[in-house]
Amino acid sequence: MKNVWKTYKSSVILLGSMILGGIVGFFWGEGTKVLQPVADIFLNLLYCCVVPLIFCSLTAAIAKMENLVKLRKILITFLIGTITTGVISCLFMVVAVLMFDPAKGAVLDMAQEIDNVSGNMNFLGMFTVGDFPLLFSKSNLMALIVFTVIFAIAIIMAGEKGKPVLKLMESLSDIIVKVIGIVMKIAPIGLGCYFAILIGEYGDQVIGPLSRAIIIYCVVVVIYYLVSQTTYAFIGAGTEGVKRWWKTAVQPTLTALGTCSSAATLPLNIIQGKELGLPDDIADITLPLGANLHKDGACIIQILKISFLCSIFGINYATFENIILSIVVAVIVSVVMGGIPGGGYVAEIFIISAFGFPTVSIPVMVLIGTITDAPATAINVTGDTGLAMVIARIVEGKDWMKRAIEKGVIKS
Repeated sequence: MKNVWKTYKSSVILLGSMILGGIVGFFWGEGTKVLQPVADIFLNLLYCCVVPLIFCSLTAAIAKMENLVKLRKILITFLIGTITTGVISCLFMVVAVLMFDPAKGAVLDMAQEIDNVSGNMNFLGMFTVGDFPLLFSKSNLMALIVFTVIFAIAIIMAGEKGKPVLKLMESLSDIIVKVIGIVMKIAPIGLGCYFAILIGEYGDQVIGPLSRAIIIYCVVVVIYYLVSQTTYAFIGAGTEGVKRWWKTAVQPTLTALGTCSSAATLPLNIIQGKELGLPDDIADITLPLGANLHKDGACIIQILKISFLCSIFGINYATFENIILSIVVAVIVSVVMGGIPGGGYVAEIFIISAFGFPTVSIPVMVLIGTITDAPATAINVTGDTGLAMVIARIVEGKDWMKRAIEKGVIKS
């Protein structure tokens, strides 16, 4: 019992703080906004770790590769896996909305307005920035990843002269992981405050006209979370992989729920990857990419938005054409457009264009997206390590975790 408590102590404390925060938010209401500065201290500290962690760990992972053929294999497998899991997640919600109309009984004010409705359709803009300092911003993580890959390849090309830089990057990666451990000491306070603010600000909407849709969404998300992560971990490393994934998944999951931020949870994801024994090159490449592109939770949200609006505007969603179109739109919106800097309401505009909804539906989509953001983020980020395990199985072979245990990388 003592060992169990030692293993899950920090996770239990985090969960307890979030439950307490939710209770405070329920009774305090919008007054919880005064807690924002306290919550932001924790989140800002995590954000400060993201950029150096990606730059140092990804540089070290790629620069240590003996050849770049493996890098290509990892990236191709990641892309295929991202699209595949996105489609699968969409199907979970499609089945649910076909069985239960998410907008049944909903009465919404469709006359409300929303300001600054604009979107940036520059897909290529997500991969580069116009000035070097802009790379080191959490708003430009895809551009940072692209530059880091090029930088790491240059270290390989430099040969012996590049080895001191590689050693420096490895040392910095270890130090940043220690910094994250220090920051997580205040996680219970930060996450508790964030959850109080979330419930205080949107609690009335959850029990209001959107309650049916939110309940359907939460049920689907929980089922998908349990089924998908167990399945991906099993595919990746068998029964041992399932056991270790669930043992290490609590902190990233709770951090995602509390912060609603894939970037803020990325440091915890990378730590989980190390605890799972994922090869450094696979973990340090796929997890940062996953934080930007692998968004199963967002795919589920888009299907909910589309089916909800179809019901509101009297469109029959349950047709083969509409279902296929919704899945395609959901994957594109979540995977591609989610990474565009300054995208604004580009996802909502894309949905409107595809289905012909009036622009007045944008506030409804924004509200649904905001309320469901926390569980969606949890699905997004926890799925990254599951996908990384599958990639490890494909790239390294089925015994990759067993070899990690034998080498002492992780405990048996």
